[in-house]
Amino acid sequence: MKNLIRAVLPALFLAPLSLFCSANAYAQSAVMQQQQQMIQQQQQGFQNQNSSFNQQQLRNTQTQIQRDNQAQQIHQLNENMRLNADQQWQNNNQQRMLNNQNRQQRQQQLQLNQMDQQKKVNNQRMLNQQNTVDQNRKNNGGQ
Repeated sequence: MKNLIRAVLPALFLAPLSLFCSANAYAQSAVMQQQQQMIQQQQQGFQNQNSSFNQQQLRNTQTQIQRDNQAQQIHQLNENMRLNADQQWQNNNQQRMLNNQNRQQRQQQLQLNQMDQQKKVNNQRMLNQQNTVDQNRKNNGGQ
């Protein structure tokens, strides 16, 4: 019996130790799984944040490109308006010059017409005076 006790007794003491070690190993495994899940969740969170950040950066870049394009279009429209205004000013200036030339030509033509009219009046006076002189000579006996 002594031998039996010697054989069973260590097993009785070791069994709870074995259960304790097994329970401890299970607990450690559960903690490790929980930690692994937390690490995976953190990594997923970081990836989501990074993805959100990258999407925001992309939106910001697209917005900046749109603003740059709009600014370029506005600049081009302003330049076109300035060029059109310059061309319109030149056209108006040319038209003013033509109008001035036409006015000067009309004034010159009017002066020429007045001079012609005055010349005709003067010629008619001279002709009338000559006719009067001739008539007086006839009346006075041909002198």
